[in-house]
Order: sequence, then C-alpha cells, then structure tokens
Amino acid sequence: MSTEIMSATARRVVLVDSRDNRRELMRLVVRGDDARAILVGEADCELAALAVVDRERADTVVVDIQMPIPEGLATVAALRKRFPDLGIVACSFDLDPSTVQRVLAEGADTCLAKPVNRTDIHKALAALPPQATASERIVAGASLSGR
Repeated sequence: MSTEIMSATARRVVLVDSRDNRRELMRLVVRGDDARAILVGEADCELAALAVVDRERADTVVVDIQMPIPEGLATVAALRKRFPDLGIVACSFDLDPSTVQRVLAEGADTCLAKPVNRTDIHKALAALPPQATASERIVAGASLSGR
C-alpha cells in the first residue's frame, strides 16, 4: 500500500494527558512508519481537548483518564457529547473492572492498560468504527462540531 493511500486513510489523532512527559511518551507510541495514525494535536485538559479536536478535524483521541480520574472521565464524557462519532481510546495504569465500566459508560470506545506499545495502540485504532477522513468531511461541508 502506498504512503499516499495510507495517509488518506490514517486516523487523525489527538493525545490528551495532563502531563507533558506522558504525552511525549505517547507521541512516540502513536507515531510509526506505517502511517495508520497521524498525530494532529495534543491537549492537557478537557477544554483544550475539545478545541484541538474541533480545530484539527481529528477523528480519534487517545486520552489518559488519570488526570486525575474524575477529570479524565469528564473529558471522555465531554468529547463524546460534543463529537458523537469520535473514536475514543482511554489509557490508564489503573484499569480495575469498576474503572473500565465507568470509562466505557462515559463514552470511551475501548480501554488500554498502561504501559502500552505501538501494537496495542494500532490494534485499538484499527478496531474503532470506520470514520470519514478529514478530506471527506471537508468535501461534504461538515465539521466535527456540527455532528
């Protein structure tokens, strides 16, 4: 598959974590040679996440729910409410069964236990429902905030 085709079908990803060093690590995990994901932005809180997803026409977020957990859950809920078709991959070091249930109830599509590697992230991205690419949304005249 050519790089051009892969880039056209790659997910436009925003990383959300309150800690710079954790976003830096996740940046290395998400990026790769296979162009399944294009990192289009980062955010450190709920309001920044909402703005970056809208501005960058992202179709997926990878969010650490320990921002602490109540803020992480609120971020997932706010993203799901504003962007119903957004792919949401939640990550955490603390994924006991009750936390997983809470994260999924707030709107995450899947939960990954940290530490995660590139294979884990790319499998999670591949398992998300298909999304229109950003160029298809622009051609159709739709914006993420108008979903």
